Amino acid sequence: MILSDRDRIFLENNITDIDKWILQGKVRQILDAIGDCIDRKGFAPPDYYDSNEFGREAQKVYDRIYENNCI
Repeated sequence: MILSDRDRIFLENNITDIDKWILQGKVRQILDAIGDCIDRKGFAPPDYYDSNEFGREAQKVYDRIYENNCI
């Protein structure tokens, strides 16, 4: 699995048991977990329609992991 140090740190700080998934090469599970994080804390009040800073960063991590491992 191709991960930058920056992406690994983001994952370790926001997703539990991520080390196990990384070692097993579970790209789909990691992408799903990032999507869940975005759904939980990635949108800005008051309407929760637009992404907040966390959501934008999480989306960048998602995109890089997808591009580096799924294409």
